[in-house]
Amino acid sequence: MKKTFRELTPQEFQSFTKRCSSKNYMQSLAMYQRYQAVGRESYLLGLAEGDKVIVAGLVSVIFEKLGHKIFTFSRGPLSDDYNLDNLVPFLQECKQFLKGKHGLILQISPNLLVPDAPADFEEALKQQGFKPLGEYEQVKWTYALPFTKIENLPKVQPPESKSSVLDPPISKEAEQILLRSFRRDHRYTIRYATERYDIRLRELSPEEYPILLDMMNESGKVHGFVPREQQFFEQLKTHFGSDVTAIVAELPDGTPIAAAFFILYGDEVIYLSSGFRRAHKKLGGPHLIQWAMIKYAYANGFKKYNFWGTNPDPENGVFKFKQGFHGEIEEFVGTFAAPLSPVGKVYLQKLHFAKQRDL
Repeated sequence: MKKTFRELTPQEFQSFTKRCSSKNYMQSLAMYQRYQAVGRESYLLGLAEGDKVIVAGLVSVIFEKLGHKIFTFSRGPLSDDYNLDNLVPFLQECKQFLKGKHGLILQISPNLLVPDAPADFEEALKQQGFKPLGEYEQVKWTYALPFTKIENLPKVQPPESKSSVLDPPISKEAEQILLRSFRRDHRYTIRYATERYDIRLRELSPEEYPILLDMMNESGKVHGFVPREQQFFEQLKTHFGSDVTAIVAELPDGTPIAAAFFILYGDEVIYLSSGFRRAHKKLGGPHLIQWAMIKYAYANGFKKYNFWGTNPDPENGVFKFKQGFHGEIEEFVGTFAAPLSPVGKVYLQKLHFAKQRDL
């Protein structure tokens, strides 16, 4: 059957992403709507076999100068198996389409783990002019907790409607199995945060996001990262609605000591960003927030809890914290970039492995 490349309608794209195994929030209709709302040039592109879409992606402008644009598929494009017989012609057509939009460079960051990639995946991309950039436009390593790999944990059916984030319907048996799967010091910290320090959790309204940002700024100074601006989180809340939430841990007197932002999308709950007060670090606020969201993810039938980007360095403090929940490292194939013009070819030669990330 003949394969055709074209722009997809929002309805076609949403229908494809709902059934695609590599779906993720960055390649979603909600993210496309966010781009449209903020004036970021973006397109929904697809390759169809007859009426069935087999490869698709949300591509947008990440950088523009003097009319030249760098386009990117953030954690995309999407495919069920990344069959190169489908992916290669899709990328060929994308390059021609985006060249006509004054494209300079096309970047892709497939939602594909290294063990699942076709044996000749990287070589096939190189033949299409794509240069591997490793961890560049998107994180290359994440840390995740797949519920199917926790021994004796009962399987749950996704409920008809999601439960309250802070009051998930989880059995005592499942709760104990989950808790016992964590490292001992994490179990103790969670218990003390609840029993000794009476730390309390609640959801933040968008008007209260400055609480989150303030603590993120404090943590950023310690761990060497620059947090995103408040409007970024507000935009995600506007377009993803109830599929995003921010949780704060407070002392009994209402003093905030930790906060985190989450995205509930597809098969996973993603821990996207967080911050805490160093003065209250030992009270266990961050641990208690993670514990609440892990229980929520399990009770609502999500396949895994995703701690998101990580630096798999045993001496890295953030990595050690995530390891305490006894998940596993996931390594993605990384970012690749191809020139769309002679100027783009020159520019691409200057790009090397880096840590530039964008949503």
